[in-house]
Amino acid sequence: MPVLLSRMPVEVCSYRLSARGRPVGSQTLKRSERGRTAFLEARLLLQGSLGQGTITQSSRCHAQRHHSHQFREETQVRGEARIYDVEFSADEGLVVASRGRNDRATIPYVQPYRDPLSLLDELRAAAGAKDDGRPWRVPMLGKDVVVQRSGDVMLETALGPRRARVFVVHPGGSVVYVDVEPPHYLLRLVQRVEDGVVDATIVRVHEDDEMESLESAPSESEKQGARRRGRRRGRRRRGRRGT
Repeated sequence: MPVLLSRMPVEVCSYRLSARGRPVGSQTLKRSERGRTAFLEARLLLQGSLGQGTITQSSRCHAQRHHSHQFREETQVRGEARIYDVEFSADEGLVVASRGRNDRATIPYVQPYRDPLSLLDELRAAAGAKDDGRPWRVPMLGKDVVVQRSGDVMLETALGPRRARVFVVHPGGSVVYVDVEPPHYLLRLVQRVEDGVVDATIVRVHEDDEMESLESAPSESEKQGARRRGRRRGRRRRGRRGT
């Protein structure tokens, strides 16, 4: 009898985006688990000085160790859609990045890479762990980052007063404020961009039953495997007809 893996409800955190004190959009972060896999999703609706568009990021990663299995980014701007997909295969020793069927690149899998969303998930876990005060290095595709804890602060949030653990990510100097109390919500994210600083502050937390994510969408390698299996079945059928 197959073992059925229980699925946790989808956690949904909503944020307000601002730059130089003006609203520039909204962001939603979603998280669910199935077995040892976490499914993460970030959806940004941009407006104002950041332009008009939608960016959806999805991650499939290890729920406790946070290394990424797959990361996908879909961008829709002015009616144009772009998809960037990365698969991290430790078994095959490869990282495969694609921007379409005919635009693929591979590099060796040499580290337990994080993606942008699994890094945030790691910071949530770090907020509840014993801290020795030392920075730590996180392997990211393209370049590693260093995370430095910068003490605790009190924040006035839409959820009420919260004590937040502060992490600074270098290079770039992004600052992440994580609730000290479980389940360690991301309360505020400050990210430097070309034109200044974008501030994401939490406005609401609730649960949902499902989310559009890599949990249901096949990866590019799964699509190719299905096509190869289809071709092999086709060859076997043709061979039987010829006997």
